[in-house]
Amino acid sequence: MASPPPRLPHLSRFYCWPEDIPAALSLYPLAAGSLSHLNLLCSSTSEGFRSSELVGIASACPNLRRLLAPCVFNPRFFDCVGDDALLAVASHCSRISLLHLADPSTLSPSRAIINSSAPGDESRVTRAGLDSLFSALPLLEDLTLDSCHDVPDSGAAFECLSYRCPRIRSLKLGCFQGICKAAGLHLDGVALCGALQNLCIKNSNDLSDSSLAVIARGCRQLSRFEIHGCDTISETGIKRFATILRSTLKEVRISSCRNLDASSCLRALEPIRDRIVRLHIDCIWANPGASPPPIPAEESSEEDDLELEPDNNRSSKRCKSSDHNNGYDKCDSDFWCRTFERLRNLSLWIPAGEVLSLLPEAGLESCPKLEEINIKVEGDCRTCPLPSQPVFGLSTLALYPQLSKMKLDCGEAIGYALTAPRGHMDLSLWERFYLHGIGDLNLYELDYWPPQDKEVNQRTLSLPASGLIQGCLSLRKLFIHGTAHEHFMRFFLGMANLRDVQLREDYYPAPDHDMSTEMRVDSCSRFEDALNSRFIPD
Repeated sequence: MASPPPRLPHLSRFYCWPEDIPAALSLYPLAAGSLSHLNLLCSSTSEGFRSSELVGIASACPNLRRLLAPCVFNPRFFDCVGDDALLAVASHCSRISLLHLADPSTLSPSRAIINSSAPGDESRVTRAGLDSLFSALPLLEDLTLDSCHDVPDSGAAFECLSYRCPRIRSLKLGCFQGICKAAGLHLDGVALCGALQNLCIKNSNDLSDSSLAVIARGCRQLSRFEIHGCDTISETGIKRFATILRSTLKEVRISSCRNLDASSCLRALEPIRDRIVRLHIDCIWANPGASPPPIPAEESSEEDDLELEPDNNRSSKRCKSSDHNNGYDKCDSDFWCRTFERLRNLSLWIPAGEVLSLLPEAGLESCPKLEEINIKVEGDCRTCPLPSQPVFGLSTLALYPQLSKMKLDCGEAIGYALTAPRGHMDLSLWERFYLHGIGDLNLYELDYWPPQDKEVNQRTLSLPASGLIQGCLSLRKLFIHGTAHEHFMRFFLGMANLRDVQLREDYYPAPDHDMSTEMRVDSCSRFEDALNSRFIPD
């Protein structure tokens, strides 16, 4: 009987100095040589591995099949990761199937500054180096390279990827330029990777609507697509992309694109409204109700003419053209309705101070199967004006009858913890603003990150937040990422359906000897005993 395989080390939840990892691996060569999966990505790290350290890890672990690590790609730093390091990793670990190398700033819970590199401050990763990397990793299936520094004219390298790595299925690129030029009728660049199922493009300054169309023509198996920080992409480009990939595309994430607010994103996804399962958009209401921009004459095509027909003519024209447009596979009269029939997971990013109540007006008024929603609020509440409406708008989510799980992350919303200057709101008032209406929802599970004041290192549940969460009587699981006072936690004992309550102090909590009434070991034990001693109706 064969012995079970050794447990794989997952170090992404532990903080460590990058320079300690190669030394530790070299001290235990037998253990390091048996590793097949090494995950060093950590959201709290601010430093990455330099070239020599990355090479040291690869040389100590020659049998790695999966490697995930933060790396210093900044060319201003000594010993930054470039072509030589990538080739050394490939030569030592030639059986790698998953390789994720990312700049530490991309791992932060807050949105990173988009491509802060100065002119001429390009990454040390080049097209020639990528060609050699792909040639040395024939088993590669999943690749992430997010450098935060431009890699120019990289399209030819990804043409090499398409035939050097025939198993490639997932590709995530950050700050790669020229990945698809779409200069003629032929496919080029990433578009030649026809087996891709997952594609993420971040901060590609020259990616155009035409490039998206060419990628859609070449990558006909894409089921997941993410675009971030591509300011030249418009609603027209996303709609054409979705039209071509209507039969396969199930998950879409659109964020930080200047020309795509919430309304334009939802209009662009009209061709796949009845098919999309997971969706992320930014709740930007800069131009609510604005009409879509016209299509430039040079980019208009037969497929686009189909999209620009009036509502009363769309169905008939689509039926007439169904024989030669295999992007559509049905001709029902309800195809163009405003219902997201299969959407189950919705993710939203919203600036601090903005409201959620405009979401139905933007196009998400009907989601009959939506089960989970993730809302992330980010920004400095101390500098934003008072909200235009008295409540955030959680009660709007009562439109979705199947909604049972919600993650409300206000951890990157910064405010005044104790007292606020005249004319400003402190954190307790902001919590009242964001949580008002949660009692109108029929939630089963809630993950909540309270807003914080980073200057005093405090993220704790306030009295208004405790009272409002108590009003959500259907809750069975409650996870609070922060601290809380014991007498505030006792509010939750009146929720008859509540079974699981967790305080996750995952933000550097106060020390145990701090003279405050925040939850400590003894108070947590008292609350746990009181929670478990209640009468359980079911």
